[in-house]
Amino acid sequence: MLYVYISLALVIGYFILTISLYLFKSCGLMKKLKESEKSYRDLAEKYEAINRNLEKKIHEEVEKNRQKDHLLIQHSKLAAMGEMIASIGHQWRQPLNSLSLIIQDVREEFEFGQLDEIYIDQFTKESLIQIKHMSRTINDFRKFYKPNNEKTPFSIGSSIEDALSIFSSSLKYYGINMEFEYRGELMAYGFPNEYSQVVLNILTNARDAFVEKEMENRRIKIQIIETKEYVRAEFTDNAGGIDPLILDKIFDPYFTTRPHGTGLGLYMTKMILENMNGTASVENYEYGARFVLSVPKVKQSIQQEIVSVS
Repeated sequence: MLYVYISLALVIGYFILTISLYLFKSCGLMKKLKESEKSYRDLAEKYEAINRNLEKKIHEEVEKNRQKDHLLIQHSKLAAMGEMIASIGHQWRQPLNSLSLIIQDVREEFEFGQLDEIYIDQFTKESLIQIKHMSRTINDFRKFYKPNNEKTPFSIGSSIEDALSIFSSSLKYYGINMEFEYRGELMAYGFPNEYSQVVLNILTNARDAFVEKEMENRRIKIQIIETKEYVRAEFTDNAGGIDPLILDKIFDPYFTTRPHGTGLGLYMTKMILENMNGTASVENYEYGARFVLSVPKVKQSIQQEIVSVS
């Protein structure tokens, strides 16, 4: 009987020891679990702090880039305004000369006593013709530099013609022959006035290259080519080409090889075309450089916008 009590006591003791060990291990595990939870909370707080700091830095960088883009656009507008004033000067030179001759002739007619009603009518008519031409020039420039708020289908050829009508006097003044192969109403989708400004940037760049290098037999050729997805306008000149070492920097902001250049014209060209889902590229070709402006066709561009919105 004593043996039974002893065995029972041993079993109970073993059971109590096992429970005690289990409770001891459980307390240790609970302690470690609490420590792990605390470590996790600390890590979570650190992560949230890092995340908030990262978001703040991202917002700051985005704001800096916006301010930078705004500054670039303002500089580009000022450069375009300077080019506009210069072009107006070229456009007005001929009518101003004509008005000057007409006015001088009035004095001579008065001195010779030939200032009659018929002469006054002719003088008025010829003067009004020149003044209307000058007024039309101002209206053309106002239309040209008025920004488009919404994308719209437009003719690549017509936009190029608009730019040429503005820049023709400057081309003539610098002895640059223009060859434009107009191929009908090939329609793109974007901002027609901005596209005309892009064309003006390309023409200005070619003109400056001719003047800087003192080239003779100056020529610019424009071709419009239709591909499966794009309408491409190619501008080829014979101004000697671009140094291969800087060819890949041509569209970088503030990059220029000219003493008084802003380095914004070609950069804005690239930005404007990319805003229309298009591209701008350049290569050396034969005796000069070739700029290629590609804009998606109307259907292709609208489809891209639908996909991007959805």
